[in-house]
Amino acid sequence: PLAIFAFLCIMGVENKGRTTKMIIQKQDCKMDVDVDKTVQYYQEHPLCDCPACRNFYAQVASVFPNLTAFLSELGVDASRPDETGWDVANGIADYHFVAYTVKGKILEHDKYEIDMQDGNLFLNIVIDDRYIPNEQKDECFVVFVYGIKLPWVLDKKDLGEKVVENNTNDFWRKIKNRFKRK
Repeated sequence: PLAIFAFLCIMGVENKGRTTKMIIQKQDCKMDVDVDKTVQYYQEHPLCDCPACRNFYAQVASVFPNLTAFLSELGVDASRPDETGWDVANGIADYHFVAYTVKGKILEHDKYEIDMQDGNLFLNIVIDDRYIPNEQKDECFVVFVYGIKLPWVLDKKDLGEKVVENNTNDFWRKIKNRFKRK
């Protein structure tokens, strides 16, 4: 019982069993995370209504269970990113990056990279305290996820001009247009 109590104190369990702050270590990355503030942030932060985000919300938890569990330990709701960068080609949404805010701080360095295999994809996770989205006022850092590709499950008309039916041909068309004589 004493060992369990000591472990709970180290992990930061307070307020009648409710977790507030924790020291969390993932590989070489050591973070001081306020899980409750992070959860509260995601409950209060509005969802983006763009087509790519709606496509992401619909699938991320079921397609990427390891990523969802990883982010959940930090208090992050995987289906509510702060920012995404994306493009769609041949019915696949390529999320160039997906960014999440975590309330707390990185303890030893300002940037870490963690690799993860999930959803039949290799994901690169970068934990960084140099770029903070949405004009945060509290101490926080960002978890960027790179390498996410998801099928487009929404109606294609939602894409508007973003839809690309043949990515390779589009690439060469852009190159030719760039160097076209006027």
